[in-house]
Amino acid sequence: MKIDLRKLYGIGKLDIDEEVEINKDIYSKMNVNKMDKVKVQGIISVNYENNIEIDLDLSGNFIMPCEITGEDVIIPFNTHIEEEILENTLNDNFYLDLSDILWENIVLEIPFKVIKEGAEIKCQQGEGWKLSEE
Repeated sequence: MKIDLRKLYGIGKLDIDEEVEINKDIYSKMNVNKMDKVKVQGIISVNYENNIEIDLDLSGNFIMPCEITGEDVIIPFNTHIEEEILENTLNDNFYLDLSDILWENIVLEIPFKVIKEGAEIKCQQGEGWKLSEE
């Protein structure tokens, strides 16, 4: 997601209401099979020090495999970003790419393991082992 800095500095504030697609190469490393487009809503503004303030809500769905059955499980997420980007850290180009900031906040919402509701362990013993409640 790229923001035109000329437009932002010209009017001082941008209302954001977009859907962003995250590259599969990024999320597949996190045990996520699929990810819906991420809904991004909020405001990006310039403060009195000419720094960029980001105030965004992100929402979407992860589709992850159940640890027991391997079936797909839909996991909804919602997160909020409040961040300030200092003017002196911006490159000399005219665009600000928010992709890294979005992903840094989304990745915190990915669960380590997912178990589908009602999933049962079917195999409770094997060669040389048995599952017990002790």
